[in-house]
Amino acid sequence: MQEKGLLDLTIVLYILSGTTVGFVGRWLMLKSDIRQYPTYPNGYLIHLTTGFIASAIGAVAYPALLSKNYVAVTFLAIAIQQFRDIRKMEKESLTSMEKENYFPRGESYIDGIAKTFEARNYIVMISSLITTISIFLLREYIKNKFIIIGVSSVIGLTIIKLLRDYTKGHTIRDIADIEEATIEFRDKDNLYVGDIYVMNIGLSETRERIIENGIGIILKPKGENEKVILNHRGQRTAIIHECTRILGLERYVSTRKNFDNGEVALLIVPIIKDIELLKEIVRNVPILETLKKKEN
Repeated sequence: MQEKGLLDLTIVLYILSGTTVGFVGRWLMLKSDIRQYPTYPNGYLIHLTTGFIASAIGAVAYPALLSKNYVAVTFLAIAIQQFRDIRKMEKESLTSMEKENYFPRGESYIDGIAKTFEARNYIVMISSLITTISIFLLREYIKNKFIIIGVSSVIGLTIIKLLRDYTKGHTIRDIADIEEATIEFRDKDNLYVGDIYVMNIGLSETRERIIENGIGIILKPKGENEKVILNHRGQRTAIIHECTRILGLERYVSTRKNFDNGEVALLIVPIIKDIELLKEIVRNVPILETLKKKEN
């Protein structure tokens, strides 16, 4: 290592292999985001660029340490600080857009999204680092460098999948059953979704519009901890945000809880009236990280 130096073409090839594995991993995670964010070219460019930088830092760290260049440790520390700044940037960006959404995400949801973007950079950096380490270890036993790179790439991609699955978390489908519910007015003005009272509507024109265009569903928690999650205001805000973001909002959206059994009613008058799509949207809403801590 010391004789050939870091500019040896074989070493550069190993570093590029680790960088490529990390970058491909970041690209795959970007496309598989269930919240479909970012969906715009600028968003893709920003996150792919930071992902490439993270993967390059991870790939070059081990060769640098082998050459006794301990400045690499400093670069890793600086990278971590930069990733935290990215999280802060994401929070500020999402918060600034709150007023223009049909319904705000809420602080808990924004914090979770920002942490996810920060964590993905760590996943990329770790996978690139392990890929490069694998290459240097395998070359002691395998002489063909292309076989070494192929095996190490598989190891790196496996690490990405394991870490992505670990950080993915759960969604509403894991904690609650979702059923369509009837919308009706009782005692003339009282609006019910199923057997759960939602609100009082005085205007007859509004009542007719809700009956004609509204959709109602009931979220039934699967246990006591699940009741706690569904009762959290931040979680219910996240559910409403995802429904209005995809279906649009014509006028009303609201949730109400049944205090006897913990069930939650969701009423929405969307632009796109599709009950099956609504249920699928709610099932895919992620469980907020702050609530997972309470559950434990």
